[in-house]
Amino acid sequence: MSRTDARFAEIYGSYFKHVHAYCRRRVSVDQVDDTVSDVFVIVWRKADEIPESDEVLIWLYGIARGVVSNLWRGGFRLGRLRKKLNSAGLEYVPPPDDVVVKRQEAQQILKALETLKKDDQELLRLSIWEELSVAEISKVLGISVDATKQRLSRARKELARKFDNLDSKTLRPSVAQTGGAE
Repeated sequence: MSRTDARFAEIYGSYFKHVHAYCRRRVSVDQVDDTVSDVFVIVWRKADEIPESDEVLIWLYGIARGVVSNLWRGGFRLGRLRKKLNSAGLEYVPPPDDVVVKRQEAQQILKALETLKKDDQELLRLSIWEELSVAEISKVLGISVDATKQRLSRARKELARKFDNLDSKTLRPSVAQTGGAE
């Protein structure tokens, strides 16, 4: 096995779960495996660029972000097609394996998150879901640490504002408020 093959195998074995989780949180269930595969195809092609340090995961997140962004752009085009189909009297029916968020509060947060700009959504996902530091996020996004801090702060405030503005009637009372009654 060549040095490149060994390095790729090491990266794949060590970071597959992280890349899979990153993609799983951003794309539909039926797209996760293909998205992860696309990420590792790019990693294979860029094997000579793999960092030798502990920044491999950040580098992988940067690649995964690009792959997911391309997929989202395709989804945007698909959304326009769906609108055209609907205007022609044809209704789109989502696939049955779409992930359904069970808790109403989580649905409301996700609803508020979806109203943010895509870049702000990604900042919050990297911070919360991937648990990256500001410095790591800045590397993934290719922007300065100061810009990352400012954008992250602004995105958090905007998410809180959007969440607060959601119709409180759509929120179910918590278990603590209802005494456990559903």
